[in-house]
Amino acid sequence: MQKILVPVDFSDTAFNAARYAVSFARQAKATDIVLFHAYGLPVEATTSVVAMTDADTPEFRQMLDQQMAQLKQELQNELVEYINIETRTSPLVFIEAMHEALQDVKVSAVIMGITGKSAMSQRFIGSNALDAANMSTLPLVIVPHTVQYEKVHRILFAYSKKISLQPHQADSIRNFTSALQATLEVVHVSVTESDGEAPSALLQALGLPSAAYHEVQHTDLVAGIQDFAADNNADMLLAIPGEYGFFAELFHKSITKRLAFHSAVPVVIVR
Repeated sequence: MQKILVPVDFSDTAFNAARYAVSFARQAKATDIVLFHAYGLPVEATTSVVAMTDADTPEFRQMLDQQMAQLKQELQNELVEYINIETRTSPLVFIEAMHEALQDVKVSAVIMGITGKSAMSQRFIGSNALDAANMSTLPLVIVPHTVQYEKVHRILFAYSKKISLQPHQADSIRNFTSALQATLEVVHVSVTESDGEAPSALLQALGLPSAAYHEVQHTDLVAGIQDFAADNNADMLLAIPGEYGFFAELFHKSITKRLAFHSAVPVVIVR
């Protein structure tokens, strides 16, 4: 793993995610962290018109550079070994700026917080995370605002039989797990009784033994995954996005508050 992109908005949540990224980079032996801030705001949620902030002046950009430099220094103060930290800002709206950054900067993963600094950013963070997950095949690590880094030993893949695991997703999951030298396990939650048979193609693609596959019967998808993760000391949840998959459930209305905003562990999205 080489570079990690970390979107920040100077909130406590974003700073926590950036601190998480530093420890994550240490475990994954990443060489660089790119702190990224986009300050463009959409005029309306239904249009693509970009409103430049009133403060988009040389003075504002100088202040922004100072804030980014301060954040960079605070993170560097926590480092013992050398990891290069870069900063990048953009006047575009978040998703457009993110797309541009991913085009310009070769990164291995993206790490971001799950809440924003203002009520508006909290309102749109779910859709931002969905858009971020859907714009790149890079692993996206979403860090809940209360989570502090603990070394990742066990990653739990919340698997849905409604979605087929693509070869590039399997490669990405294997590489991500290998970079952290972690153990991967798979859980499928069903609202009805299941035959419990492990999908051989899935296990073969991920290079896992049948013992790494688990099925849980629960009337609530999210609660079933949360309970299993807690009972088995999972350090991360992993999911792939899909219209009817776990990730769509994770960010659907009240589900957002129940899991994404209050998860005990980070959620990793692999598109």
